[in-house]
Amino acid sequence: MRAKIDAKDFVQALERVSGMIRKSSIPVLNAVLVRFEADRCTLTSTNIDTYLSVDLPAQGDNFAFLLDRPRETARAFRQFEGELALEQTEKGEGEHRRITLALSCGPRSAMLHPFLPEDFPRGPKWEPKHSFTANAAKLYARVERVRYAAAFPSPDDTRPSRSKVQFSGSHVYAVDGYRMAWDTDPELDMPRPFMAAPDALEHLKLFGDQAVSIQLGERFARVTDGVTSLLFRLPEGELFKLDSAIPERYQAEAQVSPKEFLSELKYLKRSLRGNQAHVVRFSGGSLLGEYAGERYATKISATGCKDVEFGFNLDYMADALEQFGREPSVKMKVSAGSLGPIIFEAEGRNDHAMVLPVRLKEVSRAA
Repeated sequence: MRAKIDAKDFVQALERVSGMIRKSSIPVLNAVLVRFEADRCTLTSTNIDTYLSVDLPAQGDNFAFLLDRPRETARAFRQFEGELALEQTEKGEGEHRRITLALSCGPRSAMLHPFLPEDFPRGPKWEPKHSFTANAAKLYARVERVRYAAAFPSPDDTRPSRSKVQFSGSHVYAVDGYRMAWDTDPELDMPRPFMAAPDALEHLKLFGDQAVSIQLGERFARVTDGVTSLLFRLPEGELFKLDSAIPERYQAEAQVSPKEFLSELKYLKRSLRGNQAHVVRFSGGSLLGEYAGERYATKISATGCKDVEFGFNLDYMADALEQFGREPSVKMKVSAGSLGPIIFEAEGRNDHAMVLPVRLKEVSRAA
């Protein structure tokens, strides 16, 4: 069985799909499925929940093989240029069946012994029911702004939405129960709500700055530009209702410098020893943290919140400010009531961050 394909296109596609592979104790999950069929060559990698494939033009017979060590193979073949010829032979039957693959490109050649293609996990059967078009780079940037607010996945978690990025209407958001981040694009209205694992959405960056079609089924979704396709599982469960968490009124609104605020939080982080979550008291711009009887204090400029006081998780507050780290100033909106959320927003931006306060009894009153 023989086939021909452009060498550079093949190597680039192999490098692309290999990027999704994470080291696994299951050998086939470290490999790439290469299938020649109907004058096309499709390369596919998977981690069971996500499938990444690239489709290329080719010529020749129909056959398939499972290429192990794909990253090393791609590096070895980077100097291939022009027409790449592949010839596959088989020996034995049943459990004794073996594949030999001969490759040649100009003066260079290689002889490989790939795995059997039937060992590769079959992709799911699914049917798209909704679709929309979006710019891949913009959607990826929106996901990256908010994904920090998703919790790490846990098999014991009864609320899968806590560890996922969620999509609804014009909103992309993440919420773990203690903080939330959301981004709004008025020009994009998704046909139905859904959520996805951040690790699957990480591969949106492969599509670059171009329009992609996003197809939604009951249990799976696919992103494609016609050549590269990303198929991933849609977790089951109820999405968090974003609008229900946003306060209707606030006790105070203050302007703060993210850079200054983060600098002082870094001072407190370095001073407060231990690995547990540190709680900081905010009082009119003064910051106070305590650990093992030691007290550390500092101040930031926060116009408009002279009488405002609340406690917060140091790491969660730092994450929220990092979302706006390049802005000269952000608005900090403090909700009415001692346990109302703190909201951050910046002029000219459509994204927001929310941090839930901590009860002040955990920290002494600042001097």
